[in-house]
Amino acid sequence: MARFEDSFWGTDFCSTQGFETLLARMKEGSNMCKELEDFLKHRAKAEEDYAKTLQKMVKSAGDGGEIGILRNAWDTVRKETEHLANVHMTMSQSLTKEAEDIRGFRKLQEQSRKETEEDNMKYTRLKRDLYKKTMDAKKSYEQKCREADGAENAYSTSRLKKKASGARQQAEQADTAYKSCVEGLEQSRVSWEKCHAHSCQVFQKMEEERIMFLRDKLWVHSNLGSMICVQNDEHYEDMRKALEHCDEVKDISLFVNTKKTGTQRPAPVVYESYYPDGTKSAKRFAVSPLHRDRPSTMSSRPPEPLPQIGSPASAAPNLPAKDKQRSISHGRYGDEDDFYTEVSLDFGYGSARINSAERSPYPRTEERE
Repeated sequence: MARFEDSFWGTDFCSTQGFETLLARMKEGSNMCKELEDFLKHRAKAEEDYAKTLQKMVKSAGDGGEIGILRNAWDTVRKETEHLANVHMTMSQSLTKEAEDIRGFRKLQEQSRKETEEDNMKYTRLKRDLYKKTMDAKKSYEQKCREADGAENAYSTSRLKKKASGARQQAEQADTAYKSCVEGLEQSRVSWEKCHAHSCQVFQKMEEERIMFLRDKLWVHSNLGSMICVQNDEHYEDMRKALEHCDEVKDISLFVNTKKTGTQRPAPVVYESYYPDGTKSAKRFAVSPLHRDRPSTMSSRPPEPLPQIGSPASAAPNLPAKDKQRSISHGRYGDEDDFYTEVSLDFGYGSARINSAERSPYPRTEERE
């Protein structure tokens, strides 16, 4: 198996690229823990809302006045639906607990990461400072050596010889300081290397634990989903068993036997005459609305007696045209659109009057002024 300890180094003495890469991976792992934590919280909230909705449905569902086997099946459906609500509520609580476990694990990993980061950065800063100091000492040492060499090559008097001796002494002091810095830097490098190797080991262990931990939590989530499916199917199977006993014939028979109102039908209504002997019957006359409330146009003169058949008077007399009188008059009833026509005939031996009335086929219009 690949190891962090063997894979995250660099040739640059002051480079921190390897550690920064591991540190970024640790932060990404923490973000993944947070994502899964939020995912389980949202799933738990969804299960809780669904369970509460099912409970509300069961409480608001009535019996609908149903009877018989279908009523028993309906009661079973409501009862099993309530059990389904309890199953989903239990799953919501389990998912909430798993989310809390992930949150605790994430906090522990963040704390361990911060401690490791602080230790590594402490040795890294010390190494960087000593490296800078060593480079300055080296630069000073080289400068002193060049000055000492130049003084020794150029002295010709006792005074210059003394100056060259002083320059050489300063070069030796710079050499001692430079060696001391190199030794201190090497000790710092060794300490940093041990710290970095330890950081790699800690980070690899954290990463292994995180991967296995999240894998287990996802496995638990899958098991909970599978378990709730099995439990749901068991409750739905109980519903199906209750519905298998439904029989429309039995339910209809039960309704008829418990709610029937009688088997005899009402007798027909027969005609009953007002007059017991049946010799008379009531007559009804309908008056046309056209002739209602109109003045009578019949003649008030009593009718003439009719001549006997076979008598000479029964034949119509051969009267001249001047003795035959005829009159025709027309009129309107009030403001209605009804007209009447009256014809009077006088034959000398008798008279007749004929009335007719009808409604105008044309709509009435307003009279012009």
